[in-house]
Amino acid sequence: MNQEIGSTPDHGLRCQPMNVALTDGGLSPMQGLRLVIPTGSTVAQAAGCDDHGTSRSILISAPFVAVIPAGAQLATVADNDLKGWVIALKPGVLGQVSEEAFDAVPKWSRFWDPILRETADTLAALHHADLIDAACADSFADVISVHIALRYGHCAAAAEPDMPLTRQMLTRIQAFVNEHIAETILVAQLAALVHMSASNFARLFKTATGTPPHLYLTLERVKFARTMLCEETIPLVDVGARAGFQTQQHFTEVFHRYSGVTPRAFRLARRNAGS
Repeated sequence: MNQEIGSTPDHGLRCQPMNVALTDGGLSPMQGLRLVIPTGSTVAQAAGCDDHGTSRSILISAPFVAVIPAGAQLATVADNDLKGWVIALKPGVLGQVSEEAFDAVPKWSRFWDPILRETADTLAALHHADLIDAACADSFADVISVHIALRYGHCAAAAEPDMPLTRQMLTRIQAFVNEHIAETILVAQLAALVHMSASNFARLFKTATGTPPHLYLTLERVKFARTMLCEETIPLVDVGARAGFQTQQHFTEVFHRYSGVTPRAFRLARRNAGS
């Protein structure tokens, strides 16, 4: 590892480009979580100890993001072009329930979150156009903090009115799908996560989300593939396999069915839109 984020005074920004965070010594938030969003070919490694004193280490690269404790050491794995964002998450944005919400956010967790990936793209565009200042960056950090707390923290345990599956259950299912997206995922596996039979789970899942589990899995794979197609460093031939499609032909057919274009055409359109 070549560059490392250490412990230096807070520079007043809670939302920094990764190269700035590494160069300036990084963020030093008062409360205890950071979000790491690598983009491009950047690979980061977070290392430290969990609440039980056990050593932890995770690698983070696009299209995944990670939540790590504020005290964790963050470094780049290779001396490459550093792209991405390091964001200090602030509990105070949710008022009285915020600390409980953030306490429940899994530390040392790596996941794929389409909202956060889109946010990173927006931040990059604003930064490239020199349209972001400290106040704007902190506003993004606040919005991201709310999203993290509501989606992954204490508030996620609250059940929606008249819904047979709680937000916590749905979040658990989504986290499993995101973590195992490249593998074969059976409905029975998802049902086991919430202690249901496969048939009962399928019925309740469709009631809760409006989508059958098999279609949900397919759409998640397509969304994941779209994210990877936006990363020019990932070869096209690898995208389908990483998204869990068994063959390139099947990937192309399914992607075209739900996106309206082939994977190659989608990447070219994104490339032309960004030029």
